[in-house]
Amino acid sequence: MPRPSNTRERRLQIARGLIQIMADKGYDGASMTEVAHAAGLTTGLIHYHFKNKREILLAAMQELAVEHDGNIAERLAQCLGDPVQEIAAFIDAHVGLGAHANPRALACWLVVGTEALKDAQVRETYAQVMDHFNRRLTRIIEAGIRRGTFTSTSPRAAASALMATIQGYYLVAATARHLIPDGTAAVCTKQMAEGLLKPTQSFVDGATP
Repeated sequence: MPRPSNTRERRLQIARGLIQIMADKGYDGASMTEVAHAAGLTTGLIHYHFKNKREILLAAMQELAVEHDGNIAERLAQCLGDPVQEIAAFIDAHVGLGAHANPRALACWLVVGTEALKDAQVRETYAQVMDHFNRRLTRIIEAGIRRGTFTSTSPRAAASALMATIQGYYLVAATARHLIPDGTAAVCTKQMAEGLLKPTQSFVDGATP
């Protein structure tokens, strides 16, 4: 029987294999054979570690969430506690372009969001991930209110509105990408944030590179 550490490593390899294929072909288009090839493993090992493709998807979602959380943390660390820059960085991490963007991860989140509409277990995991990031955004807003940088009577409602906007962009990008002019998602979301939070400095001007 494999050691626990080896099992975790193999499961992570497989999850990343699905992420690689899913970014290009979607969830339905990712065969177990392709996932095995991308992971550098045999299909037998795939079936040993996971009962079915949905289990791999759930593991892939956790890996995407960890990766995304790390990306956000790295961006926020560069803001030196400035709430305006932190909001801009948070938005950029989700819908921004440029050198720090991760098109592969974004493509996978679009796929995951679609699958969440069809599968209760995927939906539950997706909701947990979204709740985590919503709470993180709420804490940034609360810190800004305490410092007098933002004005809002309901930080949670403001955070939820911004997360809903981000998710809305994901949905439109997945179904009618041509409706979103290049480079406008982050700018428009920041402008919406300004209306919600009334910051002392523009989020657009304070955006991270």
